[in-house]
Amino acid sequence: MDGSMTTIELEKVGPFRIWAWALLCGLVVWLLYVLTLAPTTGFWDTSEYIATAHILGMPHPPGNPLFVVVGRVWSELLSWTGLSVAMRINLLSATVSAAAAIFWFLAVTRIWAHFASRRLVVLLAGAMSVWVGATAFTVWSQSNVNEKVYTVSLLVVAVVTYLAMVWEDHVGTPRGDRIFVLTAFVLGLGAANHTMSLLPIGALALFVLWHDWRTLLRPRLMGAALLFVGIGFSVQVLFVPIRSAQNPIIDEADAECESLVAAAVTPLELLPGVSTVVPDGLACEPLRASLARDQYGKPPLTERQSPFSAQLAMFAQYFDWQWAHTLPGHLRWLVTLLFVALGVAGLQRHWTGDRDSFIYFFALLATLTIGLIIYLNFKFGFSLYPDVPIDFHEVRERDYFYVLGFYVWGLYAGLGIVVLWERLAARLDGERGGWGRATPVLALALFPLLFNFGLADRRGDFAARDWAYNLLQSVEPYAILFTNGDNDTFPLWYLQEVEGIRRDVTVIVHSYLGTAWYPKQLRELTKPCPEGVDPLATPTVRVCQRPFDPAGAPAAYREMAVSPPTRPIHTLSDEELDALPVIPFVVQNDTTVQVTPWITARLRGGSAIYYPDLLVYQIIRESIDDRPVYFASTAPPVYDRWGLQPHMLRQGLAHKVINGLLEDTADTVQLQEAFDVRWVDAERSRHLLWDVYQIDYLLDWDLWPEKSTRASIPAQYYLAYASLGEALRLRDKPGLAEENYVRAEQLLRLSDAYEP
Repeated sequence: MDGSMTTIELEKVGPFRIWAWALLCGLVVWLLYVLTLAPTTGFWDTSEYIATAHILGMPHPPGNPLFVVVGRVWSELLSWTGLSVAMRINLLSATVSAAAAIFWFLAVTRIWAHFASRRLVVLLAGAMSVWVGATAFTVWSQSNVNEKVYTVSLLVVAVVTYLAMVWEDHVGTPRGDRIFVLTAFVLGLGAANHTMSLLPIGALALFVLWHDWRTLLRPRLMGAALLFVGIGFSVQVLFVPIRSAQNPIIDEADAECESLVAAAVTPLELLPGVSTVVPDGLACEPLRASLARDQYGKPPLTERQSPFSAQLAMFAQYFDWQWAHTLPGHLRWLVTLLFVALGVAGLQRHWTGDRDSFIYFFALLATLTIGLIIYLNFKFGFSLYPDVPIDFHEVRERDYFYVLGFYVWGLYAGLGIVVLWERLAARLDGERGGWGRATPVLALALFPLLFNFGLADRRGDFAARDWAYNLLQSVEPYAILFTNGDNDTFPLWYLQEVEGIRRDVTVIVHSYLGTAWYPKQLRELTKPCPEGVDPLATPTVRVCQRPFDPAGAPAAYREMAVSPPTRPIHTLSDEELDALPVIPFVVQNDTTVQVTPWITARLRGGSAIYYPDLLVYQIIRESIDDRPVYFASTAPPVYDRWGLQPHMLRQGLAHKVINGLLEDTADTVQLQEAFDVRWVDAERSRHLLWDVYQIDYLLDWDLWPEKSTRASIPAQYYLAYASLGEALRLRDKPGLAEENYVRAEQLLRLSDAYEP
């Protein structure tokens, strides 16, 4: 095409201009996401991001400050709607993902206009590609519940891609230079959301070299671009340490800095070849550790965590989910192969039609697939290679890391559908009715919608929120509740910080106890309040122990004589915490350790005791006489390390550590050895399971929708009801026992472990 390419968005096709069609396409995608929107929080990082956006807290490193700020502003702007905070943040995810569809549409139509003479074909290319990309399973499931911050990065990459296509038509002009600098700013801003936003950099560099390599030799232009990258990224290096210094309730990595100058120079320490110019001691170490994600201890790329073939197999599994996830495996693979062929057809047409823009897109696609597989260096897939020990597997499905790649392949598959339509129309006599007669082939674009809907639809899904409610209500006032990892912790954070339920409970995630900052924050959060100090007067920051609210607790707790704790959960000083051994020690022989006169910990020979385990021991010792101590039923790796099962009493979904003698009574029942925790508080568990828990709607489900928790959460419900049923059987109450057995079976059928 000629110079009219620069105004393709203003051209009219049918009743609307191209830009209006883009908005309409984005609106249709947005409506789909809204119609399938999750009504509340979800498992994994959803709860963490909703909670931190609500309180302006710091999620896990590097902190995602752009999302936190945008999420808080968005939530405030929508407060008039009466929607819950969780639904507002989910709606943000749907909206930015739909906005990305608009920019992908504009980018694709710009490309296709280079070689398609009919504007209707250009319009269809935009619509088909965006629709298929937007309904790919992982894209859809990330867009109707804010499981990650990746939808914001999806928008950033879509905007950057569109700007690159516009820059191509204005290379060497003042407008082209402005677009170049604007692209740099968007990249810097996107990096303050997530490093995923930076994935187009390689493709952009190749694109610039291909079109006008002299651009990179213009110092004023490159200096302006670097300046605006820094301005965009300043959200990261300024907001994180400033807000962290204010001690928000959730303040992961605790990235405080002595000065803003120290914060500003810290990113330079992470740049190869630049770090040497930063004077020793000037950079902010906590911020550097947060930006580098040191706490995760990721190995170097040369040290592969699983064979490359296994990493490819994981990607292939996730790619297979994208186009027809609800179909049985053999049928799904047929659809997957179809969409592979369609994508290849789209790539081939792009290559022959506009090689200039193909350079960018192919480099981007390679980065988002093979490049990411190499860089991410995952362990064995969560649900692959069952013979490999569990410690060598990822803790969950990781398809969301490839969301951008799936979207871009969806764009090409949609373009392949248009190519197929054109070719079929040409065989059907072209202009003489062939175009209309070939139209049914466009229905292929509906496959992802039809065959992903059942698993992507999140309407009525309260499972994560209610899991958190049920678990928090399982513990008595001012309890300590040990959890195992992110997934059984973040929903509890959400419920406490967003809905204000059971803030008196101290939730302790075991995996974070190994950091330098978390034990210190717990000590400050649980210290007794000085007279006249109300921690709820500033509810988003750490002040002191938050009070028990009887109005939001089960009846059994409202009847208790409750007194606030008299000391924090531990009294270790910062120096004592820093002195704890980082390197684990191995127990040579079976050993017993006296925690209290009543509680004996049993360490098995050959087991390793880590820094977090020492803190579990210390917290129990110091707190057991001052406040109730519980372990979540999802935390066997935590309590099993110390062999505490003989001292634990199941109360619903939590196990209370009893600092005394456990004996058979009317309500305290000892089960057979098949049960991991053998003691059951039958009366308390009955009250919780049947009068308190919010669970009834789960009985109407045919499938647990969240794949990575399908084997765990339903199984925990099953064990709670089965344990109570067994306790009632032993107390000669067969009718009540049978009710619990039936309920247990109903819940187990939602699990991957169910075998009819």
